[in-house]
Parts: sequence; C-alpha cells; structure tokens
Amino acid sequence: MALLLAAGAATVGRTGITWDEPNYFTSSYSYLSWFVHVARSPADWWASIDRYWEQSHEAPPFFKLWAGLFAAAGALLFGTDDLGLLGNFYRMGSYALFLLAVWGGFRFVRREFGEVAAWGTALSMPLIPALFGFARLGQLDGAAAAMYLLAAIGLFRALEGRWSAPLAGGLLGLAFATKLTVFPVVPASVLWLLIYRRERGAALRLAGCFLAGAAAFFALWPWLWRAPVARTWEFLTWAGGLQDERLAYYLGEWWAGAPWHYPLVCLVALVPAVVALSGVVGAGVLLRCASSPAAGWVLLNLGFVLAVAGSGLVPVYGGPRQFLAAFPLWAVCAGVGLGWLARRLRPAAAAALLPAYVALALPGILWTGVGNSLEYYGEAVGLIPGARALGFETTYMADTYLPAVRWLNRNAPEGSTVYVQAGTYPVAESYQRTGRMRRDLRPAYLAPIAVEKYVYDRRVREGSYFLFLPRQSIYTDQMLALSKKEPLYAYEKGGVPLVMVYSGEAVRETLGIRGSPEPRDPGPANALLAGGGMVALLARLALSARGKK
Repeated sequence: MALLLAAGAATVGRTGITWDEPNYFTSSYSYLSWFVHVARSPADWWASIDRYWEQSHEAPPFFKLWAGLFAAAGALLFGTDDLGLLGNFYRMGSYALFLLAVWGGFRFVRREFGEVAAWGTALSMPLIPALFGFARLGQLDGAAAAMYLLAAIGLFRALEGRWSAPLAGGLLGLAFATKLTVFPVVPASVLWLLIYRRERGAALRLAGCFLAGAAAFFALWPWLWRAPVARTWEFLTWAGGLQDERLAYYLGEWWAGAPWHYPLVCLVALVPAVVALSGVVGAGVLLRCASSPAAGWVLLNLGFVLAVAGSGLVPVYGGPRQFLAAFPLWAVCAGVGLGWLARRLRPAAAAALLPAYVALALPGILWTGVGNSLEYYGEAVGLIPGARALGFETTYMADTYLPAVRWLNRNAPEGSTVYVQAGTYPVAESYQRTGRMRRDLRPAYLAPIAVEKYVYDRRVREGSYFLFLPRQSIYTDQMLALSKKEPLYAYEKGGVPLVMVYSGEAVRETLGIRGSPEPRDPGPANALLAGGGMVALLARLALSARGKK
C-alpha cells in the first residue's frame, strides 16, 4: 500500500486536465461553501440550498465532497496560489478510494480464495491502466468503480452476518451518491440471496442495508431535499436516451448504445495480455466453483455490470468509464486465476509467479506512459497502433491536450486565439489558471462548431489555432474532413495521433461541411442476447448451488 501510495503521488500530475474535472472542482467548492454559509447564517440553510448545490446537480455529490476535502487540506498546508497543486490534492481524493478498494479487495479475496489470489488481485488493480488512470483523476468514474467494489464486499459480509446492516448500507449509499452506474450491485445482491441464502434473516439484513443506503444517499445530498420526488426521478432518468447522443466508437463504426460483445472485448483489449489471460482463467475457476457463495457473488456482480453495459439500452461513451466497475471485479478474477496456477506449480516456480506477472504486464504500460493510461490498449490488440487499426477509440477525455498546450506555448505568437472543441473550453481555461498555458493566449469556442458560451467567435480569426482531439465517437463530417488535413503539430504514440493542432485557416475550409456519421442501433436482439447471457449465468449458479445442497 505504501508503494502504491508513492506511485500515485508521484504520477498524479502526469495526466492532463480532463473533460469533467473543472466542473467537479468548482462544484466541490460550491458545495463545501454551503456548509460554511450555514454555519454563519443558520436561518438561511433551507433557502440557500439551490444556490450552492445547483451546479452539476445531475451527478451525485459524494466524490465532490470527498475530493473537496482533500483540496481543502492542500490549501491549508500550501495556500491557494498554486491551483495545479490543489488540483493534484483533489485527484488524490479519487486515488485514496482506489487504495481502499485495493485493500478491501485483498482482504476479501484472501479470506475467500487464498493468499496468492489476494496478492494477485492487489497487483492486478494498478496493472489495469484504465483503473490506475481514472484513479488519478478528479472525476467520478474511478471513484464509482472503487465504491462499487467496497459496497459489494460490504453487502456480502452483511449477508453473511459479519457486518452490520448500517455499515454495509452506508457504503451502498455512498456508492449511489458517487454515480448511478453502481446500480447493478442491487439486482446482483437480490439474486444472490435467492440462489445461495434463502433465509429470512439474510433477507431482513439485505432490506436493512437497502434502507440504510437510501438514508445515507438522501442525507448526503441536500439538492434532493427541496423537491425529493421530482429531483430523485430526474437523477434516475436524466441519462435515458442519452445513447442516441453520446455514441460509442467500436470496430470502426459508431454505435447508439454498445453491442453485447463490446464490454467483454474491453476486458481483454484494455488490459495487459497476462492480466486478460489470468482473468479468463480465474473466471473459469469461479464458474467451476459456482457452488461457492463467494464465487457466485463475484460472477453475479461482474455479469450484471457487463450485461447492462452491453444491452444497448444505456449510454456507453468515453471508453470504459460507464462500466469501469467491471475492472476491479476482473482484477479479482485475475487474482483467482493466479492462485489456481500457483497451486499447480512447484514451490520455486510458484514463488516467481507474481514477479513474473508484473514483469510481463509492465512493458506495454511503460511504453504507453503513465500519463497516457487512458489511451492504453493491451498486447492482445497490438497496443495503441493495433487498436486504431481494429477501429477502437484512441482517446476520449481531452487529457492529451497537455502536449498540444506545451507546443502552443513555444510556437504561438503573442495574443493568438486558440479554438477548442465543444465541451473543452473549461479544460483550456484551467490550463491558464494553473499556469500551464501562456496568459496572453486566448482560448475560445468557434460558434459554427461549438456553443455560443464562455468566450467565442462567430468567424475564424486570422493567425488562430485549433486544438483537435481525435475522439472518434464525437466526430462530425466536418471533423472527419479536418482530420484528413496536415496538422501543424501532432502528439503521437506509435504513429497514432492523440491530439493535433491545426491552423484556423484549415478549420475555415471545412466549416461548410454538414452532417455526422450514421450510428448503428444495436436493436432489441442485442438486449435479448445480453439478457440471455445473464440468464445462462444465473442458471449455472442456481444449478451449482442446488447441487451443493
């Protein structure tokens, strides 16, 4: 844990500022300011809720409060002059949850599957670049993945009678107060109860966990208090139909909702080959041991996360972020696979198993770079070059703006306008506020291809630049045409551009191009396939549990 803490602290600032971070950072400040305001003006506590809690109210507050406390600690220790340092403290809030998930996963696996499996799980989690990358960002997805694992472990222990319902339910409430993508833990818990523990006491304990979780969720989110029914419904439904707007890019095509095989492929494509192989072996071991309640618990949670993501009925965009909770569970599978292998090796070979595992996983990770963890693809698909050739999305969170900003700092004339893609103006502005973009440069939106918000122009300024993020899922026909032009600068890995800088003149030449690629609809059959896979898993677990009885 000490080594992981050191690794996180040493690399937390390597990744560029991402799409959501500026919004969540300022939301945290607003939420925490409400508590200060209430302490000073107690009579205004009710009327002031909307004023302080409206920002980013579509996303629950736990992580924003938690990470805000880390930023506040940084301000107390080092002052508020260095906003970049405060941003790193904010990111460490997410990393702290990641460390808790590693610790919780280690203890759970050691008790249920043995020592080697536990160490394999603890090593696999930081060796999955998507997990390690999101864990070092000040946004919700890494925190949600960590909280999913912690809540799942807590519910399992509560159903065993080892944890109290308020404790496990509190973790569940915090998980829901992080992001709604943790929802699969609820049906997984109910179905596990029906398969493995049809006891009145266990059912009452699970109901108690759900009640405690709901209470914690509502207590933590004052935004809901003023209109609890309407605002809770808005929270539960705001993403409905969003898959038609926020697309997935996969196998060279645009998808309005992911096909059933997309999340399964990601478990192999987004991790080192040795981790993927261990995960497959471990999943097979768990299936063979499906009479074990712990094995069933892991498989049910993993299965539900993947089935929901692959149903085509929910938005899946931004790489694996909407189903990132699958990856800690995949790390558990990898640990179980390593434990199974260690039992079949001679003692000398078993002792070398875990060091060899790490040594085989690291080359691709180091080649990609810890600053580009979100862009990592494993050896199974040929790293980033192979992933691009196969039609995977190569970047998606705007973290790769950083090398382009450095190029502009060196090359752009004084006072130049720097146009950015829709949704990323706060990212560019944050680079200026943290001192990583020259103060004389002028970030702006170009109104024909972005909203008229913040700083914007309706016409391209002479001598301007355009930061182009090759995030294929958001491509319009205009962006596709621009991507075929020669950029002034491109930051590449293995010949694959991760960010480009174009001249304003090159952008002007493409502004008349209208339209967007037509996305594929996975259709009802896709949902039936995803659901059918889940039914098959349930049948396997039920038969195994019945056979044991």
